[in-house]
Amino acid sequence: MLSIIMEFIFPPRCPNCSAYVERRGTFCAPCMRRLVHVHALARPSDAAQDLDGVWAFAHYREAVRDLLRALKYQKQRSALPALHTLLVVGEDVLDDLPRPLVAVPVPLAPQRARERGFNQAEEIFAPWLASHGIALRPLLVRTRETAPLYEHTRTERQRELRGAFALAADADAAGRDILLVDDIMTSGATLTECARTLKRAGAHRVYAFVLASEHL
Repeated sequence: MLSIIMEFIFPPRCPNCSAYVERRGTFCAPCMRRLVHVHALARPSDAAQDLDGVWAFAHYREAVRDLLRALKYQKQRSALPALHTLLVVGEDVLDDLPRPLVAVPVPLAPQRARERGFNQAEEIFAPWLASHGIALRPLLVRTRETAPLYEHTRTERQRELRGAFALAADADAAGRDILLVDDIMTSGATLTECARTLKRAGAHRVYAFVLASEHL
């Protein structure tokens, strides 16, 4: 009864434009069409041999950007239901990837993981992947904290990230097909370095999904 009353007083609205929607946390159809669609991202030439494909599910702008920032920097897990609804556009791409497939979240540095209390890539992708029988495995660790990268060029990012990832203790990537997952992709330097680490450890193919990207 309380739920019905709350729905009447505070009806669900699109997190982007505030239009009324049927279910709380869902985007309205026009905003879904404008902000959300799965698209393959161009791989830099120096990443082609390490990353076998990269896809983004949404554009990093407006409510998508705001929800991700609320999750990462304000620890608002209430943003997750809306973010989870975006993943449905990736069903066909996921179905086309080889099996068995191991999903690996891009790891946070230990200090940042303690401060945040969670890895946003895991929070976003784990339930959806689990519904497809794909578990997340912490095959990678970040060996050191890196400087903020958002104002750096790709070359500067590559330099800063070199050697920042390693295979986790007792992890085995040899011969595996791996799906990296992360929240956003900007230059691709982080995904490339993670993929390179996995390929050096013997991974067969490495793909990547990101929830959002600034690149169309």
